[in-house]
Amino acid sequence: MISKKGFTLFEILLVVTIMAIISIAALTSTVSIQKQFVFINTFKSLLSKVREVRFYAVTQKSVTLKENTAPTPNEEGIPSSYGVHINKNSQNQLTVTVFADLLTSTTQNEFDPPPSTPFPLYTSDYTIGAPLTLDGTKYKLEVFTKQTSAANATSLFEITGTPAATSLTLLYPPSEIKITASGKDGAEVIMITDPYIYLRLTDTANTQFVKTIQIFRRSGIAEESQNIT
Repeated sequence: MISKKGFTLFEILLVVTIMAIISIAALTSTVSIQKQFVFINTFKSLLSKVREVRFYAVTQKSVTLKENTAPTPNEEGIPSSYGVHINKNSQNQLTVTVFADLLTSTTQNEFDPPPSTPFPLYTSDYTIGAPLTLDGTKYKLEVFTKQTSAANATSLFEITGTPAATSLTLLYPPSEIKITASGKDGAEVIMITDPYIYLRLTDTANTQFVKTIQIFRRSGIAEESQNIT
C-alpha cells in the first residue's frame, strides 16, 4: 500500500522562515558590499587626484600662463608650482582642485580660484582639469601628521566649510619634488613641516569604511596607508 505522507503546516512555515532569513542576510550583505565598493572607488579617485599633481610636476606639464585676446596667442609655459587644493564649498561639497600657481595670480603659494566672469588676464590660478567633488555630508576628510608611529599621530584639523572654513594646499615645484604644505583655518595659515601628511577619508554613515592617504613631503609620493588611530 502506497503511503501518502505530506508536509505539515509547521514544516512548511519553518522552511519559508529559513528561506526568508537567508534572503534577508544575502540582501544585507549585498547592500553592504555595494556601499563599500562605492567608498573604495571614491577613495581611489581622491588618491588619483593627489598623485596627478605630482605627475605634472615631474613631467613639467605646460599650461596657459597668460590668456590673451585674439589674434594674439595665449602664452604657454611652466608655472612656478603645481598644486592641489582641498576645501569644502558653500554647497557642502568637498572639492579637490589641481591647479597651476601662476605669477600673475593675486597671491603666490596658495590657490586663487577663477573669477565668476571671464577676464583677459589671469588674476587667478589656472585650474587643470575638472575638480573632484565629494558629498561633504557623506564623507569626512581629516588632515593628520605623523613623526614615527601611529601612536605619535597628531590630528591637525578636519576640512570643513563656513563658518569654520578650513582647507589644505599642497604645492609641487617643478624644479624639486619636495612639496610645501599648508592649511587654513579661517584667516590663520598652518604650515606643515612634518615629513608625512595623512588624509583620512571616512564614510559618516558607515564609520567602519575608513581609508588613509600617506603623502611623503620630501618626495611628494602619495600612497594608501594603514589607518591612523
